[in-house]
Parts: sequence; structure tokens; C-alpha cells
Amino acid sequence: IIGAALYETGVATMIANRLLRVSSRGPGVLTLAIMVTAGLMSALVSSLLVVAVLMPAVLRIARRERLAPSLLLLPLASAATMGNLVTLIGAVSNLVVSDLVAVSGYGPLGLFSVTPFGLVSLALSILWTMLVGRRLLSREVPKEPTPPSLQEVEQSYRLDDQLYRLRVRSGSDLIAQRLHECGLSPAFGLNVMAVRPKGDRLKPANPDWVLEQDDLLVVEGSLGDVLQAASLHRLEPKGAMPLEEFNRLEEDTLRLAELIVPFRSQLVGKTLAEIDFRERYGLNVLAVHRLGQAIHEDLPDLALAVGDTLLVQGPIAYLRQVGQDWNLISATQLGPQPGDLITRKAKLTLGLLAVMLICVVSGLLSLATASLAAALALVLTGCLSVDRAYRSIDWSIVVLVGGMLPLAMALQQTGAAELIAGLLIGAGGAAGPMGSLLLLYLFTTFISQVVSNSVSAALMVPIALNLAIVQGLSPQLFAVAIAVAATTSYITPLTNADNLLIREPGRYSMRDYLVNNLPLYLLQTTVVMLILSILL
Repeated sequence: IIGAALYETGVATMIANRLLRVSSRGPGVLTLAIMVTAGLMSALVSSLLVVAVLMPAVLRIARRERLAPSLLLLPLASAATMGNLVTLIGAVSNLVVSDLVAVSGYGPLGLFSVTPFGLVSLALSILWTMLVGRRLLSREVPKEPTPPSLQEVEQSYRLDDQLYRLRVRSGSDLIAQRLHECGLSPAFGLNVMAVRPKGDRLKPANPDWVLEQDDLLVVEGSLGDVLQAASLHRLEPKGAMPLEEFNRLEEDTLRLAELIVPFRSQLVGKTLAEIDFRERYGLNVLAVHRLGQAIHEDLPDLALAVGDTLLVQGPIAYLRQVGQDWNLISATQLGPQPGDLITRKAKLTLGLLAVMLICVVSGLLSLATASLAAALALVLTGCLSVDRAYRSIDWSIVVLVGGMLPLAMALQQTGAAELIAGLLIGAGGAAGPMGSLLLLYLFTTFISQVVSNSVSAALMVPIALNLAIVQGLSPQLFAVAIAVAATTSYITPLTNADNLLIREPGRYSMRDYLVNNLPLYLLQTTVVMLILSILL
């Protein structure tokens, strides 16, 4: 639920947008920034969600900079996977390990019990990628169709220098007048697109809107007409507005889109004024594209023709209703998709997350209590709807944990875990405790290639605990080793969702995963075993 809130409110997008600023500094700096960002984000959020949030931004950067997506996506997934080990809440498998340790009576793991291993793993992933891994990836830039950018749309409709801002001054004769009475459209040919009252949010223009002092009008028209209207009605020009800026003014409520008039439409031959388009559809028409020509003058008197493409702007809810009467067809949604938006709840979400972490770190609340309180607070404050909160839960994981806890207890009570632990001790007895721990680690790695991380963790923790007890070693330390080993599914895409998500857009083969991730796994295993030998 917390991860979904970070996605829905735009917190993750705030971070992703920062990547755009470093894309001009070269592929190396860009790759480093992507990996550091993904690693830190996945310390708090599922790596799958981190990859899902950052991948669209990474693909946009790759297209703009003409880079092969394969150069960026595998490093993104690798860092996100490693980042799940930075804190206990990074991955579900970590929480499964902690719960099983607690059920066994040894006390749950702490929030930062896996942090040293996570930081080392993340650092190794970054170093490997920057020094060697990038050279092993394909540099072929795929040829694929891309949706039009707002700059391209602006050029197609010849809307450059057509959108302007006007502020209603204190002495304006338009104060207390309704929009349809103020005469800006018939007298100057200006199309009022939106109104922003002082201290309020941008609203779609409504003919019955009563103008007040300091209202900000977004109008469409030529510069000469805008200046003439401003001089006559004591309006303060506030400069031109690019289409992209206009689209982002209130992107969580208003959106740009393209609509097409089909040949059977009842709107053919009728003007926008005759059909009262704004009142009927709740949308503003910025321009019309017809037979290769852009039309944005005298729009109210324009008779629609078959095949006309209308560039419109309005509330998301109204755009979704277009096409229900079969008179218009929705062609292109030009605004960002849900999850790409930075909403007003982003800062509140960050604040609630910070409070949760402070409570856990300070020991004021347990991880379970603090995270549950944070999830409830996110829903109660409107950062996430109840429906979205329910949909964000992976119920298969809930069932898995519920089923695996009795299985883990059964492994212990029937002696199966003790038997397997004894076999591992016998196999690694010649090498001592580290030998058995290494075998346990390698066996968990193998299991993680064929079943999910959570399942492998649930299966191996009881065995690890018995192995530690028999040898008189720390059960928590062996459990941490299982938590680290359970994340090594990144070697292949077979059970690793992060790798599966990037496989198609990155055009990766099994060889790409093995050549890049197997050496990294060997390095990680060596360093992890070194740290464990020091802590034993």
C-alpha cells in the first residue's frame, strides 16, 4: 500500500524527473544516476514497482539521447534488486525471513539487519556495471514508432506563440462579468481556455464563470489581439505559454487529447457554436487539423468536416466519456498517465513515510505497527483510495505467507529441517561452519532460480535455523544469509520479475542475463561470505 501511494501521488516520478537533468552529461553519468536512484528507492519500495515507475522515464531518455535501451534497463533492474537488501522492508522475502525467525522464538530481524549486505551488493552492482557490464550490453538502437511529443503537436497545429496568460487587474472593466459577456472572443478572436482564481487551482473555462480581480486567464489567439484586448480591458500580459507548460499546469485534473470526427458523426456540417461543444462535452477546442492545415482562428464558427482532428483540453473524466455518442473518436491521449503525475498529496506521502521510518528507527513502534499505521494514514488522508489500496496488495503473497508459516513449523517439528541441516553439515563439515553456510547459501541460490524469492526464503529459513543451532552459531546471522541468497534470482529472468519486466523493451536474451549477472553473483557471494566470516 505504501509503495502504491508513492507511485500514485507522484513521489517516484519526482525522483524520475531528476534523471532527465543528467541525461545530457553522457551515458556513463546517466547510468550511474539511474542505478543510485533505483537502489535507494527500492530500499523502501518493491524493486518491481521501482522498475515499473522508472522504466518509462528511462525509455524516454534513451529515445531522446538515441541510446540503446539495453544499456540502461539491465543496470536499472540490477540496482533495484540489490537495493531491496538495503532495509528489511525492501523485499517481501526479507519480511518472510524475519517472520519465520520470530515464529521460531529467536526474535525478528531489525530494520537494518541486512543493510551492510545490501549496501555492499548495491556498490558491487554499480562498480561491475560501470567498469565491465556496460561493455557487454548491446548498443543497437531499435527502430520503433514513438508517440508524438507535445512539441510535435504544437508544430502540427501551429500553436507556437498562440497561448498567452492575462491577469485581471484591479481596474479592469471585466470584473464581475461572466466569460460569455466579456467580449474577448467576438471582439478580439480570443479563445479563453482556462481560468485560475487567485490562490486556487486552474479550472476549465466556463461561460458562466464570473471574473474577479487577479484571476489568471489562459487565452488562445495572436499576440496582436492579446495585447489589444489587454490594453482596452486593463489586463496584465504575463507572457506566452508553450503547449507543454500549458499541459502541465494542472495535469492531475486537466489533460490534452486529440479527437477525430468520423464520417457518420451527427456533428458533420455543424459549427462548434451550434452544437455548444464546450457545454456538451465539457472540453475546450484549441485547434483543428484539416487536410494538412491547422485552424485556430474563429473556431466557434468553424463547421466540422469528416476526418477533422480536434486538439482539446479538459478534465480527465470528460475525456473518458468521449465516444459514447459515436460522434467523436478519441485518437490520442497527450497527457501523462496515472503514476506519472506529481499530485498535491506527494509531500504529504513523503511526510507520512518519514514519520513511519522515524518511529521504526527510534524503536517507538515496531515495523509492523508503524507500517500499518502509515498505510491507514495514507488512505484516510486521501493519498490513496481504498479501492487502489486493495488492488495494490498481492494477495498471492498473503496466501503464500499464511501457507508457508505452518510449513516452516512442520519442517521443524517433524525433524525434516534438522535432517537437511545435518546433511549440509556433513557435506560442509570438512570446511567448518563457513563451509556449511556456503552450501546453504548456494543451495538457496539454486532454489531461487526455480521458485519465487519468498518461497525459497520460507523453505530455507527453518533449515538455516537448525543448521545454526546445531553448530552453536547465531540463528539471526544464518537467517540474514538466507535473505541475501533469496534475492539472487536476478541471475536469470526465470523467477525474477524485474528481469522479466525489462526483457522485451530491452530485447535481452538469456545470454545477456548470464553474461552480466553471473560474474556479479560470484563477486557478491565472495564479499558476502567474507562479511559473514567476520561476523560469525
